[in-house]
Amino acid sequence: MAQVITRDAVKELLSLYLSGIYGWLKTCKKVCFLNFKEKLMSMAQQLGSAKGAATRSIPFPRELNRSANIPTLPISLPLAANQELDEIKRIQYYRSRSVLFHQDDQLAGVFILRRGTVKISITSSKGRAVILRVAQAGEILGLSSVLSGEPCIATAETREESEVAFVDREQFLRLLLRNPEAALSVACHACTNYETACRQVSLLALCHSASERLAQFLLNWSSPKTPCGSLPIALRLTHEEISQAAGTTRETVTRTLIDFRKRGWASLAASRLVIHDREAMEKLVA
Repeated sequence: MAQVITRDAVKELLSLYLSGIYGWLKTCKKVCFLNFKEKLMSMAQQLGSAKGAATRSIPFPRELNRSANIPTLPISLPLAANQELDEIKRIQYYRSRSVLFHQDDQLAGVFILRRGTVKISITSSKGRAVILRVAQAGEILGLSSVLSGEPCIATAETREESEVAFVDREQFLRLLLRNPEAALSVACHACTNYETACRQVSLLALCHSASERLAQFLLNWSSPKTPCGSLPIALRLTHEEISQAAGTTRETVTRTLIDFRKRGWASLAASRLVIHDREAMEKLVA
């Protein structure tokens, strides 16, 4: 029998996500995503099975992880909601290195990335930047800020020519309230972003040396199911961007990548990453 979840449960899930990611990112404390996911699933089961639910129930996905193929908002809406989204969105085009929003901005709406890639980063008061992730087509940017009403915790900058659909905050929230399926999809999308942020900050906080951080970054970027030495994985980041993601310098990234290649662990050339010895790299970061 499929698990079910009501509209009120969706609101609780979104609230749980926001309280988790904001508290964690702002204090930089370690949070285990697995515990968060277990709590999320438990709440969904309890709320979804409650008797006398006043709202219509919808299926709840069994797992929330990177391999679950969780749909993002633009492709998971029912026909009526999709038509509504088409009416309220505004298509915008950006050149490479254009800023969609800055850290601490109060957003007027969400940005749905239709084409291109966007760098999500945090900058310290001393000007040091750390890349949290690189958003791909289909992702919703500014989601946490719009749902919570809080200022943005990061800056979003395009890495290439990009196409973005902008949706006003009030219209976006009304669409979610009228469509539980869309609200659940947004909750799943938010959980995926949360897991990515957990991985990235854990990389910076728990790996002591630059080589450990770079090895963990490369392991995170690749799939554990990809056989060693198989087809290369696209890694379209400059050494400068990799250094910002791994919390080190560009020179250290270049030197460490050469060392990894000599050891036969991994190679990166022409934006193509190949992991040759995953076990050795996992032992380095253990």
